[in-house]
Amino acid sequence: MMKCNICEVNESKYKCPKCRNVKYCSVACYQNHLSGDCTINNQDATVEMVKNEQLYPTEDTIPSEKLNLLCYDNRLRELVSDSYLQKLLEKIDNSTNPNEELEKAMIEPIFEEFAIRCLEVVKDENAIEV
Repeated sequence: MMKCNICEVNESKYKCPKCRNVKYCSVACYQNHLSGDCTINNQDATVEMVKNEQLYPTEDTIPSEKLNLLCYDNRLRELVSDSYLQKLLEKIDNSTNPNEELEKAMIEPIFEEFAIRCLEVVKDENAIEV
């Protein structure tokens, strides 16, 4: 695993949500990073400016209203509470080659169930279990 970019002692567990470049291990390290030279990634700033609307939508682009439905699905909440799935998602998020990690994760039954459920929710609003 990678070491924290701030203290360089502990294992990094998180990625800065603003700049998406710095990996850190704790709230203290995150606050230390924020007090320094953390700037919003230009891509993130652009996304914020268009208020979650896709810059280059395609026929496969999922509207943000549908993506928001993922937050309310009980089965997805159960799945993401699984520590093994969390580790798989973290590995994909932290990877320098996320597509490769995604392919590896797809052979895992819990990840496959997670991916299928995400697709079901965004395809059909009636699939929500509240």
